[in-house]
Amino acid sequence: MKDLATIYFSKTTRQWCLSFLCALFFYAGNAQRLSVTADRTKILLGEQVVLQLKAEDINTSVNTLQNWFAIADTGNHISVVKRDVIDTVSVNALTSYIQKITITSFDSGRWQLAPLSLFIKDNVTGRQTKLVSDSLFIDVLPVDVSAMPDYHPIKDIIEVEAKPKYGLYAAIALAVIAVGITTWWLIRRLRQKKTAPVKQAYEGTALEQALKQIKKLQQDDLPAKGQVKLFYATLADICRKYVSAQLGVNAMLYTSDELMVLLVVYLQDEQKRIPFFQLLRLIDVVKFAKYTPSADQHEAAMANATASLQHIDKIIKQTRQHDS
Repeated sequence: MKDLATIYFSKTTRQWCLSFLCALFFYAGNAQRLSVTADRTKILLGEQVVLQLKAEDINTSVNTLQNWFAIADTGNHISVVKRDVIDTVSVNALTSYIQKITITSFDSGRWQLAPLSLFIKDNVTGRQTKLVSDSLFIDVLPVDVSAMPDYHPIKDIIEVEAKPKYGLYAAIALAVIAVGITTWWLIRRLRQKKTAPVKQAYEGTALEQALKQIKKLQQDDLPAKGQVKLFYATLADICRKYVSAQLGVNAMLYTSDELMVLLVVYLQDEQKRIPFFQLLRLIDVVKFAKYTPSADQHEAAMANATASLQHIDKIIKQTRQHDS
């Protein structure tokens, strides 16, 4: 009888040990996992990245998810465009939570999405466990024109030895004297004439004047005369003068990036914002990188400027009516 009891006890002990090891293996192989991944890490200015946030293998029978990932709408040059609902998938009493978030950036550079965290609470002990994801980097590139024809990259600065240029100094001195004499002669002539009435700089609103100038720019057809750079410089001046008149700032002194930041509040619609920002980038490329756009791009640039200024003007009027 003793041998039978010993055998039975040993058999029962082995069964309990086996069950314990199976349970331990099950929970060890299904530990909670946290991940944040992106469908791509390099984008052009204004393009979008889809983030996938996952909290996997949460045993909801013994644990409770205390919070969810916190990503601000704007921060560190990154803006949230869209947040999908949080999906759940349950398999064998283990639940996984998944959410997709679409982000974008209008500032070129390498930006970091800081590590994200969430807490899981043990329902029995009340103990909280913090799970932390890895950090993520997004590279935002300016408009890519390297593959386009007639593209010339900006050259590095070349150091040269400075030498006195006496001929140049003499020419400058003569030019100053000539300017002085000419100025004196013009002032004398003007004093002899009656003061003519000053004509108003422009008639109508700032938008009407800007559209009138764009139409004249189209009629001048500067690209056909080989003056592509002057065409885009004039188009940029028209847009900047409109912004200066409407917002009371000197937009002529703003860089393209500073102008983007100023106007983003009036271009919250992505379909309106991205084309105008790409127009500013194209103007910079023509100015600094000696890129020559096609005839279709000339027409598209004027159409883009016209539509963008009309949209900005509409939003400004709505804002002022609401404030009043």
